[in-house]
This record gives sequence, C-alpha cells and structure tokens, in this order.
Amino acid sequence: MAAKTTTGFQTALGALDDWVAGGAVAGAAAAIWHRGEIVAAHQTGRARDNAPVQPDTLFPLASVSKPFTAAATMRLIEAGRLDLQDRVVDRLPEFGDVDPFDEDALSPLEALRDQITVRQLLCHVSGLPENISVKRMRMRSRPTLAHQIDLMCRLPLVSAPGTELRYSNPNYGIVSRIAAQAAGRDFHNLLRESVLTPFGLDGEVVIQPGPELDPRIAYVDDPASAGTPAEAYNSPYWRQLGIPWGGLYGTPAGVLTFIASFLPVHRRILNEESVMLMTTDQTGGAPGGVASAGVRWPVGRWALGWEVKGEKRRHWTGTLTSPATFCHWGQAGTLAWADPERDLALAVFGNRTVRYGWPLRPPRWSDLSDAIVRAADAARPS
Repeated sequence: MAAKTTTGFQTALGALDDWVAGGAVAGAAAAIWHRGEIVAAHQTGRARDNAPVQPDTLFPLASVSKPFTAAATMRLIEAGRLDLQDRVVDRLPEFGDVDPFDEDALSPLEALRDQITVRQLLCHVSGLPENISVKRMRMRSRPTLAHQIDLMCRLPLVSAPGTELRYSNPNYGIVSRIAAQAAGRDFHNLLRESVLTPFGLDGEVVIQPGPELDPRIAYVDDPASAGTPAEAYNSPYWRQLGIPWGGLYGTPAGVLTFIASFLPVHRRILNEESVMLMTTDQTGGAPGGVASAGVRWPVGRWALGWEVKGEKRRHWTGTLTSPATFCHWGQAGTLAWADPERDLALAVFGNRTVRYGWPLRPPRWSDLSDAIVRAADAARPS
C-alpha cells in the first residue's frame, strides 16, 4: 500500500513540471506528508541563474512565516509570560499614540483602540489595515525593522476590533514586538530558540540568512522594489530585515515538518490547547478576507496563525480538502496546508510572486491539492 500511495502522490506532483514547462514559474518544489511521514517530494526547474532547484533549496516563505511567529508567541503564553487577553496598549504604550490630526484616523474607531488584544492581532480581527501605505513609508528608503514596527503601532484603525476579519501584516509586526518584550530578548533569537530549534528545523527554515546561504536561496521573479537595493526577497537588505510577518526562508520538507506537528497524534512542541487555538477558527466567524488578493468571505475563519478553510469556496487548498484544513500562503509563491481528517499535508513553493496570480488563475494550487487528496483517498484501506 505504501508504494501505491507514493506512486499516486508522485504522479500528482508532476504538475510542477507542467508549471515550469508552461512558463508559469521558473522553478518549483513540493513535499507531501501522509499518515505520519513525508511520502513524496519533487523539485523542478531553475532556482536562480542556471542552478536547478534542489531538495535543500531555500524559498522565501513570505506570509507562510506568520504561523512561525504565532508559534513563538504561543510558547510565551504557555510559559505564563504573556496572555491572549492582554491589551496591546498595556504591553506597548506606543500603540496608543495615534496622531489625533491624522487624516485617516476616525475618532469613533480610535476610541476602541485600547480594547485590542493579543488574540485579536493573531487572528486578524484587530481592525488594523493590511499594510503600511506608501504615503507613510517607502521600502526603497530601506527602513529598519524597528522603524517599520513603530509605524505599524501608529496606524489608524479601519474597522472596529473584533468585527471584521482583515488580514494584516501590522498585526504580526506588533505581536512580534510584544513577544520580544515579554521574552526579554530579540525576536529573531526568540524565534530560533523557541521554534526553529525545538521543532528540529535548523538549516531547513532560517531567518536572516547570511551570504553563506546565497547558493541555496531561490531567486524570486516579479518582486516588489525590483532593481533597487530594497528588492523584496532577493536583496541583502531585505533578507537581513527578518520581518516576522514574512521574512523566513525554508525548504518544503522543513515547512511540512512544522505544519505536520499540528496534526493529530504527532510530535508536539506546543501543548494541545495551543495547537487547537492555532488550527481552529478564533474569529467567531467574522466576515472579511484578504484585500490584496481581492478575496472576501461572508464567514472568514482564521485561527491564531493558520487560516482555516471552513466553508470557503474556490479555495487555494482545493475543493476536496476538508473544512478542518488549515493553511497559509505567501506572496512569494508559497503554500502550505494540512488536512487533519486525512493526516495529509502539502508544502508547495514556486519562485515567482503571486503578483500576476500564476497559482490562482488558472487554479494551479487548487488543482494540485485536489489531485493529492484523490491520491490519498485512493490509498485508504478498503
């Protein structure tokens, strides 16, 4: 049965060759987890220049980084250093310092600012916008990470806390500062010491990769700030920022090992309550979505870190994954999901941003996910 399972999965992963041959992406890699182990992997195309994608190629994870930041935060909560109900203004007084004369600040909303909690940051119902606007900051000026988070702390709200699922990078910039202060150390070190090393991911998932790792890192096409010293994902400046909302680099196998740890009956680093909070809806079904992707759902579903599929239609994890599926995708062309009902997970990365929608139109991620679910279901004992 194991051979049959592996064969079916490998056949499904042949879709990556079609992506490269059709010019959708220069290079791609994927790995599949099923019933307690990685059962299939595939690499194809070019990582950079003339170098082929290899099993140890590190892809920029973009927003697939967020669940790692959430996991570091949850470890502090387990240790009693932080609480999900802590108010952000109590942890970061600067969060309350919004300029009352800011033309974007709406007084009725700002009156609710001191109600925002750590929990609301982690499941994207804080009411903060998706990003810092270009009128407030331009990446080409190469702002420091601290400056970016300073700006995030002062962003006006765009919806009332708790009422709207509004995917937001500032949520994770702010929560990383809260976590660092609670831990009493730099967030990058906190992430390495509390998540990457305990989860066994050293060398498979990295933050702030130095030049010694350049030969392993995939070059990303269609990046923001292309051709400038601040070019996203590819420039030394960007890599050393180590942004907690999108700055990790990883292999499919490394990310798969991480997401599989949230599946039932597998090795745990976090306790059962933390796993539940990170993989089941914590928004109360608030409406909302991801503005930059043009997606809005009548029922949003987001956990503390991972997105939850729920009843969402035309989803990037396909039509056949169960509603309990949790996932995250990244602007750099990355997707990871896990279906707890099947003990099945996928990490699939391409080295081209989703700026022009290559994995969504046509639905390459969805079609691949459906093929993998079919292979898993065909391998079930009769």
